[in-house]
Amino acid sequence: MHAAKTLAAPVVLERRTRAGRDARQDGRLQAHVQQGLNLFLPLKTRAQMPALLEQLKLQQDVVNQALAGLHYVHFARFLPSPDGSTLMVITVFDGDLQSYLMDFVAVLGEVFNLILEFVRGAPPLPVQAYPRAFCEFVDAHNVVEVQPWAAYPSMTVLDILGARLDD
Repeated sequence: MHAAKTLAAPVVLERRTRAGRDARQDGRLQAHVQQGLNLFLPLKTRAQMPALLEQLKLQQDVVNQALAGLHYVHFARFLPSPDGSTLMVITVFDGDLQSYLMDFVAVLGEVFNLILEFVRGAPPLPVQAYPRAFCEFVDAHNVVEVQPWAAYPSMTVLDILGARLDD
């Protein structure tokens, strides 16, 4: 018979500042921590998915570098639907969606222009020239009913990075 294993209690990461901790506890900042973007982008034709995925692979280093510089993105990924008709952009970020999108227009606008060339009903391009239309498009194609689950739901990227850097 196997001996039962005792699991260690989870480590609780402390907030970096008292003001931040107090704001989290009373809920003032909770609405802006770990927000989900579940963006569904229908392609013009399914046959385009392989070419789009190849373009995304070529842009991976650019995207990774940009994400490292934006200290509020927990993660981002591109996921093709099984039938190849839709590209899903799935991210978790801190802050409000409008500011998040404006930063992406500024930092990764060219990548989004490339992606949106494949998308049915895309907003006017380039997104840098039409940021409001881009935001309206994202709003219309974002599934908000399901938000992320998280191991540290009240912690921002900076909180998590700070805790890791202190180790």
